[in-house]
Amino acid sequence: MEKKILILFLVMCFATSSFAQNLLKGKVVDKSTGKPLEGVNVFIPEYNKSKASNGNGEFSFEGIGIGIIKIQFTIVGYKTVVQTKNLSDNSEVSISMEPSSTELEEVLITSNSSELPDKIPFSANSISQSENRKYNSPSLMGNLSYQPGIDRITIGNGIGKPVIRGLSFNQIMLYGQGTRIENQQWDDHHDLGLTDIGVDNVELVRGPAALIYGSDAMGGALIFVDEKPAPVGTKVGDANFGFSSNTLGINADAGVKSTNQNGMFYGVRIGGQSHTSYIQGDSNEENNVTGEKEDFAPNSKFQNINGKANIGISKKWGVSKLSYSYLNQMIGIIEDESANKGTTGNDEAEQRDREMEAPYQDVSMHVVSLENTFLSGKSKLNVNVAYQLNDRKEYEPLPEKQKELAIGLKLNTTTYDIKCTSNPEKSLGYTIGSQGTFLKNTNNGKEAIVPNALVNDIASYGLIRYDHEKLNLLGGVRFDTRHIEAESYEKAGQIEEDTFILKNSGDTIDKPETDFEKDYTPVSFSIGAAYHMSEKLTMKLNAATGFSAPNYAQLGTFGKHEGTYRFERGDLNLNVEQNVEGDIGFIWENEFLTFNLGAYSNTIKDYIYIHNTGDTLIRITPDGTDTLPIYDYKQGDATISGGEIGFDIHPKSASWIDIKITDAIIRGKLDEGGNLPYIPANKLIGEIKLSRDKMWKFNDTYLSFIVSNFAKQNNIAQYELSTDGYTLLDVHAGGGFKLGQQKVRLDIFCTNLLNTGYYNQLSLVKYINIRDMGRNIGLQLHIPFGL
Repeated sequence: MEKKILILFLVMCFATSSFAQNLLKGKVVDKSTGKPLEGVNVFIPEYNKSKASNGNGEFSFEGIGIGIIKIQFTIVGYKTVVQTKNLSDNSEVSISMEPSSTELEEVLITSNSSELPDKIPFSANSISQSENRKYNSPSLMGNLSYQPGIDRITIGNGIGKPVIRGLSFNQIMLYGQGTRIENQQWDDHHDLGLTDIGVDNVELVRGPAALIYGSDAMGGALIFVDEKPAPVGTKVGDANFGFSSNTLGINADAGVKSTNQNGMFYGVRIGGQSHTSYIQGDSNEENNVTGEKEDFAPNSKFQNINGKANIGISKKWGVSKLSYSYLNQMIGIIEDESANKGTTGNDEAEQRDREMEAPYQDVSMHVVSLENTFLSGKSKLNVNVAYQLNDRKEYEPLPEKQKELAIGLKLNTTTYDIKCTSNPEKSLGYTIGSQGTFLKNTNNGKEAIVPNALVNDIASYGLIRYDHEKLNLLGGVRFDTRHIEAESYEKAGQIEEDTFILKNSGDTIDKPETDFEKDYTPVSFSIGAAYHMSEKLTMKLNAATGFSAPNYAQLGTFGKHEGTYRFERGDLNLNVEQNVEGDIGFIWENEFLTFNLGAYSNTIKDYIYIHNTGDTLIRITPDGTDTLPIYDYKQGDATISGGEIGFDIHPKSASWIDIKITDAIIRGKLDEGGNLPYIPANKLIGEIKLSRDKMWKFNDTYLSFIVSNFAKQNNIAQYELSTDGYTLLDVHAGGGFKLGQQKVRLDIFCTNLLNTGYYNQLSLVKYINIRDMGRNIGLQLHIPFGL
């Protein structure tokens, strides 16, 4: 089937193909003064080629074919420009860039056509790596959670699950290296499983994104875009080093990349980080019940090693890139150690030791991907294939600091993504595509809380766009077929001697033994418009559906997950979650103010959630007895509604000051009564940034203050705890300088300056009275170099 689809697309897209070789050159100038701009990054995504303009504002690309491309022009201090260009022999472009005091605006690839956010009907924006890293959280999701509509479920610093407008787990999509990322994201004790090493920016899609990114993107998507290649004819690199006082954390990464004149390019980057257990906020004598000098979050240490490599070729026909990435995470599982054998869990030597001791997770992720873009005279074809291996191990402690493999899960995933996009020069165009995901989950640990399973998902979709001077329309439909096969627990190897008794009734219950198969065939659609009411004001309207089929954990789980303090049971009768979301948004921008306003209502049919039954299970094993509350997966119709608002004030007469304010509110309710779980508290984040081009021996200096206010959350699900409101203050400063002949950038920071003790609403360790991290002082050093 996949072969026939590929042949069909090749015929459609290359019927008029032409591969003449030509030269593209141009000049970039300041719109207000007409002076040439040096150092503008000129990037052609279709050829994965970049160059910087010279001192005369000029640039040129040789050896590219005939086709229709998007050219991106970016430089700090100017508005980003995207131009569509129909290449011909000796093509020339002339670009005028308008000065702007706002942050560099990143181009979105979300719609399969590089565009700025105001051209796309749904709520989406992009965060550059440098902008994201400035928040200096120990984790990637910690940095992203400063964005409106984006939150995280946490277990200390090591585990952070993304939440987009109140949805998480299999309800949102992770995307990287041109493919969807599968890493057992169905559980709240599993981390994001990605880092920002080797990433140029992260695109945030809020709301259903199933049409483009596939099944399970009913809540939105996080798209990790790889760093751009080296400018043609150069070899460049950089190194980054950091330190954090609270966790004695260290992080480092370094990379080198090169592109030659013949179109060959490569990149290699390695890095890692290591953090000991963190010290909780408000560590005073009244709250520090252990009596220790520092109040640690016991066993919250974590570390990871990450590596990426790519090699490819860019020719007149397009570009092909082969990539490999590896990530190993070692994450301590936080437990209430004071309840175990009289230990305090706050012994400083133990908590500052970097050696991992059970209970902890050891997770390895391998991703190999091949991304291809083929250009014809009028259209382009993308063919991406990938293979992933996620190897998850969770160790439980034994006497004398020994350990045993309690849970072992191996997930093998193969994906393909094929799409053909029509002529972007024409006002009316289309994208048609097919995606496939093939998963195999295998248990290899002592226990099997989920069954061995095979999951196949094949989809086809079509998008139609219409672009006018004042109007951008985008709509489409998608058809999915998903098949799940699962084996019984005896085949998965769960210990047969275990006995399960309901405490309330005394009845004995059996483990699930029946193999099962499930088929789902949902349909999704989307239609939206971006109307440019004036040069400064854009209005967005969008309606979209998404879906998430029950996963093998929700259908067949039966057991205790280490660290969850509960016994979970799946339900084979669960239906597909299907949602319809309506969005409205406004973007206003002039020389001193950028304003964003968005509101949404998300109606979800058959929302799947976990529910406390009120009963208790007694599990008798050869090693002892567990007594745990029973949680079942249930369904019910639900509604999530809310909005986000943001201001960016940058006075033209006082370009040294920039003020940002974002506010996000949200409410999630079951239609039959009650609140949804994992709904974040409303948050208000403000930043004042002061900057100067030159200060003493430093250039591009800044000083910023970030205030984050989280409201009290009383709208909680049955088994959740409410949290009080709190306010955090962060301070950041930095600048560039020369160390000998080497350019260096230094940033220093202090997060939670007032050492506030607080519980985040989405923290899972608040149930054992573990607070979030306290004051953290540190630095980051960035050293670029050319070879």
